[in-house]
Amino acid sequence: MGNFFTGRSNRQEYWISVAILIAAALALAYFQMQAASAAITIMWIITWIRRLHDIGRPAWWSVLPLLVVVVLAIAGIALGGKAFEEVILAAEGGKAIGPNDPGFAIVALVVLVGLLFQFGFTIWLGIKKGDAGDNKFGAPPKD
Repeated sequence: MGNFFTGRSNRQEYWISVAILIAAALALAYFQMQAASAAITIMWIITWIRRLHDIGRPAWWSVLPLLVVVVLAIAGIALGGKAFEEVILAAEGGKAIGPNDPGFAIVALVVLVGLLFQFGFTIWLGIKKGDAGDNKFGAPPKD
């Protein structure tokens, strides 16, 4: 068995992996198994890395969507302060939250922008054509 972090994935393999990861994430959410979400995140990053290799980009590019989420969270804390924190803690505790809660708008904006960036990154990787020949990450994947 090869190393997950090396090699290249063509677009078809990538989209199949993305579909499986989305199905797994939805199943875990349905059964309220949030602890397993770390495994899904790791597999998602591996999927991104292999696709990045196919388009000739280094693995560290896979950190960009995660970095955006961290920056957005810091911005949310800076802008929303205690209200931002209270909405996050309430949501984690299973308490119903809504638009009337102080800090809700900032949390919603942070989550929306973070998701849009991650979805955009995922779609970009899925539509970008891979390098036709060998690149520094190996030979092109077989169809």
